[in-house]
Order: sequence, then structure tokens, then C-alpha cells
Amino acid sequence: MSEYRNLIYEKRADEKVAIITFNRPEARNAMSVAMLKEFNDALHRAAEDPEVWSIIVTGAGDKAFCSGGDAKEFLANVEAGKISEIERFNRFNLDVWRFMEKMRKPIIAAVNGFCNVEVIQAVDLVVASQNAKFGLPEVTIGVSPGAGITVRIPRFLSKYWAKYLLFTGDWISAEEAYRLGFVNKVVPHEKLMEEALALARRINKNAPLAVGATKACVNLGGEMPVDEGMEYQLKESISMFYTEDLKEGIRARFYEKREPQFKGR
Repeated sequence: MSEYRNLIYEKRADEKVAIITFNRPEARNAMSVAMLKEFNDALHRAAEDPEVWSIIVTGAGDKAFCSGGDAKEFLANVEAGKISEIERFNRFNLDVWRFMEKMRKPIIAAVNGFCNVEVIQAVDLVVASQNAKFGLPEVTIGVSPGAGITVRIPRFLSKYWAKYLLFTGDWISAEEAYRLGFVNKVVPHEKLMEEALALARRINKNAPLAVGATKACVNLGGEMPVDEGMEYQLKESISMFYTEDLKEGIRARFYEKREPQFKGR
């Protein structure tokens, strides 16, 4: 799929960054079936591209990053008795989020407006506009939050704050989300992409294989029992000693006193 109707894919090869923009601003960038399929395709495209070392996900327009699943599609399926279609959509969501967690490239969310927390549950870092709002409004329309968020949110928030967001459906500010710990940085709205790109560049100065291994240790190793997770971390760490990048890093930092030129090998 080279062109998308519901999102924009931009590759900045000189910066080793891919930018995926949800592009349904007239619908608050709601996640339709078609957009989810395109998002999945774009993620795989970035994952398989050796010239892409990090990914930024954002939303078109000033109002919304992504408001969550497309309620109009849900209602049409409910009225047609096609609940199996909704279940299929949610299962696909689970697969996409899991792929994001397992992908060995960092994913940065640049949140520009209303953001359903479900959509950022599997990203690695969050930069938010000061205009951004975060919430889980599902209960306000009569559905339990899905797509895995009830499992993941207590892992990055206290269960009390997780339940507050899940039970009330309230939207909270970017500053409150920062205070709660699931936003890394709040920036002026007009500087959102500038700040997200600066973060991507900072990460991309490092060895991509090492960044990928570190992500795997947190996301996968962190789900294991402690002893098993320690063994997994050791295996990932030792594998780096077989890379050209480690030799370059040691040579550059300790002997030649210069910035390393990593190749991802």
C-alpha cells in the first residue's frame, strides 16, 4: 500500500524518522476499520525500513490526536446486529498494539488535541501540546473500554487513577497527564512537532540495535517473572557485544573522543 486515504505517511530519511498522521480531522481522527488497517500497514512499513530508526504518530488538525474507535461505525454495526464485526475490530486492535510493543523501534506520540488513552497505550514516549486532553470516554456512551486498555493502564498508573479515568470518562489536561506520569513533556501547541522531532533526533544519535534491545527488555522482559526477566535482559545485552555499533561506540567515546557514527549493524 503506497498511498493512504485515512492517514499520511512521511519518511524523513535524513533524520531517520517516519511520521504517521491520522488524517480524519472531520471525525476527530476517530479510528475507523479502514484507518486501523492503514495504520497497521504504515507501522509494518516503518518497522521493515532500515532507514527508519524511530516513528512519530500524530493527528491532523488542531482538535484531536485520535478520539478512539469510530462510534458511527460501531452504531451501524450494532443496529445491523453485526456485533461480530465489532469484536473483529477489537481483536485487530489488540494485534496492532502488541506489534507496536514488540517493534524494536521507539514510537513517539505527538498529541495535538483530544486523545483517547487507548490509542497511546503501546507507544514508548508521549509529547503533548498544552491544548491536549486525555480520557477514556467509553462508559459515557454505554460500553466498557476495550482494546486492552483495562489491562495496560493499571501498569502505568496507580489502579486508583486508572479506575478514575475508566469509571468517570472524564477528560484531563496535558499538565494533569504529565503529573500522573504518562506524558513525558508538555509543550506549546505550535512547537509540538518541533519538540517531537527533537526527541526523535536525540534518540537516533544512539545505536538503534541497542535502543531496540532496551525497548524489548522493558516491554517483554518486564512482563516476565523477575528471574526470567533478568535472564532475558542478560541475553539482549550480551547480543550487543557482537555488533559493529558497539565497537564503534567504544572506539569513538573512549579512544577517539568523538560522536559515534552508528550504522545499525
